[in-house]
Amino acid sequence: MTQAQYPDGFTDFLAFLCKKYGVNTSQVSVEYSSNRPPPLLGDRPGYYDGLLSYREKDGHPEFLITVFKIAREPLLTLGHEFAHLVEDLKSGNIDKPLGPPDNAGEMKKLDGRALRDFRQFQAQRQFFEK
Repeated sequence: MTQAQYPDGFTDFLAFLCKKYGVNTSQVSVEYSSNRPPPLLGDRPGYYDGLLSYREKDGHPEFLITVFKIAREPLLTLGHEFAHLVEDLKSGNIDKPLGPPDNAGEMKKLDGRALRDFRQFQAQRQFFEK
């Protein structure tokens, strides 16, 4: 995909997150997908608006963050999935199967982190545009 197909600031936000959390940018790829997202697992209706995938290549982990175009706030979805990546790297549990969303935990912890990171990114971006 070319950068022009991403929402404004999408790849810049990814670079910001990688730098902030010390994640090697060569290990993380993003996709802004028009495909139909998978339905949520569990008893909650709806669809995932982002997913984090993992694979091992030449003994090194690689991550793919997919943000579906149905996402109302694609940059916040990117931030949420990146927060999963950071948590997984910290715990060492990077090969988890997809499961039902943990509403309470994700809404408070990961969504909060994504929003703080996004605001910090916006502030930094505005500062450098002046």
